[in-house]
Amino acid sequence: MKLNILGCYSATPRAFTNPTAQVLEINNHVFLIDCGEGTQVQLRKHKIKFNRIKHIFISHLHGDHCFGLAGLISTFRLLGREADYTFMHLKA
Repeated sequence: MKLNILGCYSATPRAFTNPTAQVLEINNHVFLIDCGEGTQVQLRKHKIKFNRIKHIFISHLHGDHCFGLAGLISTFRLLGREADYTFMHLKA
């Protein structure tokens, strides 16, 4: 199991921190948990390949947890991604 914290700070942008996003790898399965703004840049910095992400979980619909999702899905398409991925909104 490997966990990369891509962002874990407040809902407002900061110069040195990023909104919430984590990548969890278990048995070669890669899960993106939340997708705040800046997640794509952080994925690149951590050398996590976009095509390895097969499951996306959004904990709740506050902007700092999901505003990066539309851009990420758009990038998937721009990169020619054809593989399926699972998207889930976690309900309390």
